[in-house]
Amino acid sequence: MIPSAQITLLILPLFAGVLFCASPAHGDEFPSTLKIENRQLKLNGEALCEWGFFKFDLYRIALWLENTCSDSEEILQRDEARCLELRFVRSLNEEDMQKAYRESFRVNATPLEKTQFSREIQKFIDGVKAAPKRSSMRIESLPGLGITIIQGESKTLIESSKGFQDLVFRMYVGEKPPTKDVRKGLLGQHPPTVIPAEKESADAPEK
Repeated sequence: MIPSAQITLLILPLFAGVLFCASPAHGDEFPSTLKIENRQLKLNGEALCEWGFFKFDLYRIALWLENTCSDSEEILQRDEARCLELRFVRSLNEEDMQKAYRESFRVNATPLEKTQFSREIQKFIDGVKAAPKRSSMRIESLPGLGITIIQGESKTLIESSKGFQDLVFRMYVGEKPPTKDVRKGLLGQHPPTVIPAEKESADAPEK
């Protein structure tokens, strides 16, 4: 039996289509690096968002991290800058955009998070605007500051803890993404992080 949360996310694109994603896309390439407040980020992965049986293109999405990683848990544990960018190839109105994010918060946030971050969640939803064709939306996460939503001339800062920032990115790379394909595309295929063992210094005293 398909869990109700997954059914909801699969049905949601009929009304909004904002978070239904699939394979890598064509078109203008996303930059391999970008800077946020003097922090250098690297492209981690990307996907093309499609909708329905005929797979109508909706938008392309990409994820940048300070250090590339294909482990979602490790990405969320790190106290680093992160960035998502959506480039729309089909117009979506404000009501549908906000409806989709409201539903995604509902299925991804725990009961405690819904209470703890109720103000931040509402401010995030209110900060999401209509997305005309060929427009873009960027979601930036900065440690010690919060989440910033940028759409054209609109810029909304949600001052928040790391917990809320993790929740926002968990909607895309966590256990309950819109589809398995969006999670797979954004996580990419990067080798696991290996921390080399410390070597004893040459002048260390003999035992």
